[in-house]
Amino acid sequence: MFTNLKEYLTHQRGVVAVAFGLMIPVVMASVGISVDMAQAYLVKARLSSALDAAALAAAASGSEDSDVIQDKVDVFMDANYPEGRIGRTINVTAVLNGDELTVSASANVETSFMRIFGFDDIDVEAETIVQREVRGLEVVLVLDNTGSMATNDNIGTLRTSTINFIDILFESVSDPEFVRVGMVPYASSVNVGPYGLGFDHDDNVYSEEFVVPPENDVYASYYNGMNPYTQNHYGIDEEDLEYDTSAKGQWHGCVEAEENPLDTEDHEGPWTMYRYDYNGNDYYKYRDYYDGTLGDGYNALNGPNISCPVQTIVPMTSDQEELTTAANNMGASGSTLGNFGMAWGWRVISPEEPFTEGSAYDDEQWDKVALVMTDGVNTMSSRYTAYGRSNEHNIDAGDLDERFTDTCDNMKEQNILIYAVTFDDGVDNDTKDLFRDCATVPGNYHDAPDQETLEEVFEQIARELSNLYIKQ
Repeated sequence: MFTNLKEYLTHQRGVVAVAFGLMIPVVMASVGISVDMAQAYLVKARLSSALDAAALAAAASGSEDSDVIQDKVDVFMDANYPEGRIGRTINVTAVLNGDELTVSASANVETSFMRIFGFDDIDVEAETIVQREVRGLEVVLVLDNTGSMATNDNIGTLRTSTINFIDILFESVSDPEFVRVGMVPYASSVNVGPYGLGFDHDDNVYSEEFVVPPENDVYASYYNGMNPYTQNHYGIDEEDLEYDTSAKGQWHGCVEAEENPLDTEDHEGPWTMYRYDYNGNDYYKYRDYYDGTLGDGYNALNGPNISCPVQTIVPMTSDQEELTTAANNMGASGSTLGNFGMAWGWRVISPEEPFTEGSAYDDEQWDKVALVMTDGVNTMSSRYTAYGRSNEHNIDAGDLDERFTDTCDNMKEQNILIYAVTFDDGVDNDTKDLFRDCATVPGNYHDAPDQETLEEVFEQIARELSNLYIKQ
């Protein structure tokens, strides 16, 4: 009897079955909870991702208006976390405190297994904090205004592309003071305008003069903002012109180049006036568009300002209207001295004289960008350029290319971000390589074989630059 009792007390086969039966609810509950929690974790990951995108977009808007920021967050949340996704978003809030934007959201996830234990849903919360670092952007546009740009009205496409570029930059910020743009149209020289003699276009004192004028020679602007050749080329009626006859032979703003390597450097000058010698020993004649006679008048083709760009340099400014007017006023004549245009692009964006609107190189609140474009190879005129009469020097196109490269390298040493664009079919492979090497990185070089592509490239670059910088 005692033996049977002992076997009964030590028998374990039934215990396993009982234990297994007791563990089934526990195992089922664990599996169910794991499934529901995994679902909640997935919702949290998706919610966080959508929240990050919404917070960055709202911060990049640059707005200080809480309603505008909240609306921007809501739009991005609707796009990135639409209805029908697992988890119902029940609350999204955006709070701006100084430069710190906090965006939080919560979602409700219905359970599948946990409801057995009385938990019908799980609340999931996510939060993103971004530090708005609103940085200023300075851009100088170094734009080809040479004679070849008149072909197929390429200059018209450049005007449109430039205006679109400017519009995109200024539309990207709530305060235009965060954007400064300068312009350097170039051809056989660049036109520094009245700034060279120490005055702005309104005849206000600008700075110390940095152009040395010949005796009795003063600055006189092109009438109606255009030179006579451009005026005639575009068919503008003579009766619509306003022209001071005393200005026919005066200086129109272009300057001669310095000795190398100064023509690849940023310095304060001075520079010599660009004055083509058209004395009686010169066989070139020129038409006086003021009275229609041949004689001692002037035009852009043969006068003392031969191939001087119509549009003057525009110093760095936040005045969108001024920039648009300047872009519309660009003309096309002269040879391609891209190196000289690039050197003056550097001088415009630099904080140093002669133009001082640029921020300091070590100012971390501002980024500096140069965009240079051309529709052809660097070319030395057979007559006259910024380097003087062509029969009095031996500078050729190869020298211009080398000086272009030197200028680009010097600018990159100052951490100026460079974009380079070649346009139309007048650019050979060597020039494309030249501009590709000038760009800060290969991705900053673009070739635009036609007018439509040029507009697209300018728009793409503008949108890249228009993103305000946000720190997470």
